[in-house]
Amino acid sequence: MNMIILLLFLSGAYVQYRALLKQQAVRDIVVSSCFLAVGASFILLKQFDVPLPSPMKGIENIFKPVETFVSRLLS
Repeated sequence: MNMIILLLFLSGAYVQYRALLKQQAVRDIVVSSCFLAVGASFILLKQFDVPLPSPMKGIENIFKPVETFVSRLLS
């Protein structure tokens, strides 16, 4: 199953990057490949039952200072 997922990612990347290479969009290829690598690694980690942290914790850490600032501003 993991090989099928990896082959799907690679075949999609091949089709996408071939078109981007014709346009000489190297920056787009680099950014897209970084996102693709992160997404593929998260999917594979999930397949291997590795516990992944919740993204909600990061969002809470970012917006907690904003919440306290706004609450102090409005009170």
